[in-house]
Amino acid sequence: MTVNRALEDSLMDAPVKVDVVLGEARVPVEELMSLSEGEIVALENSMTDLVDIYVSDRLMARGRLVVADGQLGVTLSEIVDGRSQGFA
Repeated sequence: MTVNRALEDSLMDAPVKVDVVLGEARVPVEELMSLSEGEIVALENSMTDLVDIYVSDRLMARGRLVVADGQLGVTLSEIVDGRSQGFA
């Protein structure tokens, strides 16, 4: 296989949106509007549950939250097969 360096370089510079979904919470609008700084909203997931990793709004992987050198990160645990979601 021939590698097209120009194509590879341009792909490496393409912006990609990555979202890590920690969990969900259903909060009535009235309660949401009455929240003040420092209040906590409990999520439905626990800290040990896998988080969903979306790339450009497509679920691509799942992972676990980690803290390394004071930074929050995610270790990949599973790659999601997009074909099972109806993606080509």
